[in-house]
Amino acid sequence: MEFLLYGAYGYTGKLITEMASDFDLKPVLSGRNEEKLKALAEEYSLEYITLDLEDKAKLKTTLERFSLVLHAAGPFKFTAAPMMDACLETGTHYLDITGEIDTFELGASKNQAAKEAGIMIMPGVGFDVVPTDCTAAYLKQVLPDATHLKIAFAMLGSGVSHGTAMTMAESAGEGGARRIDGEITKVPLGEHAMTVPFIGKDMFVMSIPW
Repeated sequence: MEFLLYGAYGYTGKLITEMASDFDLKPVLSGRNEEKLKALAEEYSLEYITLDLEDKAKLKTTLERFSLVLHAAGPFKFTAAPMMDACLETGTHYLDITGEIDTFELGASKNQAAKEAGIMIMPGVGFDVVPTDCTAAYLKQVLPDATHLKIAFAMLGSGVSHGTAMTMAESAGEGGARRIDGEITKVPLGEHAMTVPFIGKDMFVMSIPW
């Protein structure tokens, strides 16, 4: 399957490129930096397209070729809107790897337009909300009588990508957030905390905007 991978030379983009062949996927690599794209494309024998999201004409022309774009260039508060809007114009399914609440809300606001265009707009398909929601849904199937769920995750022995670090810096000082009665509500950062056993090691975790 061929699809457009935007932000291919970033930390997560490179991981996606590396693993794509294992799943019979053939991404066309894309982003703003031609030098980085060319080097990555040559390493994996893939096609690449140099593209700036501000070039709306070229963005539209490029997306018309693809049924799906996987958007991996953050911070998504700056990059998601132009890509989503272009996908609505061209009938291209949109996936991204964000963990930013505002980007999920942006996608939700375009729900009706996406239905009318016959496409999916789904942020958070990296390690973000979609996988953790799938874990929660699976637990509900296994334990149908359960009424409450506490879910926690931690990064063991690894740091964060450049894009994630930039997003964290952009959000510094904004506090936490929680959905209350259907509305995203500001709450203190680390409002909830607990100690969780991870593979035999107890770790302190706290709530973050996710």
